[in-house]
Amino acid sequence: MNESVRADALNAGKMPALPQPKDAAAVILLRPSTDPNNPEVYWVKRSTKLAFLGGYRAFPGGQRESLDSEVRVRNCGDEERAAMISCAARELFEEVGVLLARGSKTLTVGQRASLFDDLESKRMTWPQLLNHFGLQLDANDFTFVGRWLTPAKQEPRVTEDSELESGEWIAARDAYEKWQRSEIIVVPPVLHVMKTLAAGITVDLIERFLSIPEANREPTRRIEFHPNYICFPLRTPTKPPATHTNCYLIYTTKEILIVDPGSPYEDEQVALAECVDDFIRHGWLSPREIILTHAHPDHVAGVNALNDYLEKNHGRRIPVAAHRLTAESLKGQFDVDRFIEDGELIELDGSPGITLRVLHTPGHARGHLCVHDERTGALISGDNIVGYGSVLIDPPEGNMRDYLASLARMRALRNLSVLFGGHGPAIANPYEKIDEYIAHRLQRENLILAAVDGLVKKAPRGFVPEC
Repeated sequence: MNESVRADALNAGKMPALPQPKDAAAVILLRPSTDPNNPEVYWVKRSTKLAFLGGYRAFPGGQRESLDSEVRVRNCGDEERAAMISCAARELFEEVGVLLARGSKTLTVGQRASLFDDLESKRMTWPQLLNHFGLQLDANDFTFVGRWLTPAKQEPRVTEDSELESGEWIAARDAYEKWQRSEIIVVPPVLHVMKTLAAGITVDLIERFLSIPEANREPTRRIEFHPNYICFPLRTPTKPPATHTNCYLIYTTKEILIVDPGSPYEDEQVALAECVDDFIRHGWLSPREIILTHAHPDHVAGVNALNDYLEKNHGRRIPVAAHRLTAESLKGQFDVDRFIEDGELIELDGSPGITLRVLHTPGHARGHLCVHDERTGALISGDNIVGYGSVLIDPPEGNMRDYLASLARMRALRNLSVLFGGHGPAIANPYEKIDEYIAHRLQRENLILAAVDGLVKKAPRGFVPEC
């Protein structure tokens, strides 16, 4: 979509405005004495209490601050690059205490502690601290390995809690294998770094880091939080604060399932269709089914477009499956070919063996479904739980009593490892998040009951009927 068409659509209120990216930097620390065939890298685990990417493995880093641009960086004539180096060095020191500055080796333990305390307490700014201790940043100590764009609306939130739970040195191959076993969750840049380092430190290492479009500011569309699960965010006219709805592609060596192709916008529909087409043409996969978690427009609006594309380019449409109550709500829009019953098992042909149990979880919508991979513990939670914000319960489709019962049912599932919500990033702390949702709803209920009770007590005696 060209910019003039997009501007017209924005002015007409037909599509949401996209947020402007915020600059941030992260540092990949390699152990000096590491094995070049399987280098050790330092990574951290983000606190599960963080609203943004809580529980994820990451590299030390964070958002750029205005004062980062005031630091002079040796051997760097590019002001933008210098500010990002300053940001990276500051965040690395703030998060894990590593000071990548010339002159830092002469600092005593006490001086380092004082420097850290002054920065944390804001008694001195980052530029002031470097000047005060005679420290200088040098661009030769930092190697640029890519610039990524975070998917829309996945941006940090302010928190009072400590940002990190732990940190450790780990061999790149071991880290990548943890992801392959669905033991951890990482964002695409971290996954790319681990895959690249797992192949060893070679003369073309930097070239391999920069070899993919996403490392050169190409928007990231295919987010593989878990092996064989791709999150494909689609721009939709959804409820704020969201701007996108997550479509999920679950695949083996032979089949692929598509969950919630929800965008009404042609450019987004084409992007999703081309992604599915890549699997068909290059992976020789057969599309099995389109599954709908519920009937809301931002989850179903792209169904016809995807099937039209597949019919035109591959000679067939694929069946649409949903709960019967969802099918009732969609009458006149398109046909639902198969009703999914509560507890139904869906087995995908091919490797790895993927068996999905589908659960009827009403509350947000009458026919709402969740999809549970009992082997890996992944749960596609639709709009029952999302990556940020809370969920709208809007009668008559929504029902708070049903919703709380569905949350309790989700909480009772064993071995949950991750929630793939209808909006926002994957949730790495599923049980804590479900508990948070339940507590939030009960708190609001108690506030309402207290307010009603207060009104009743203040009402004139004759106003309230006596039993």
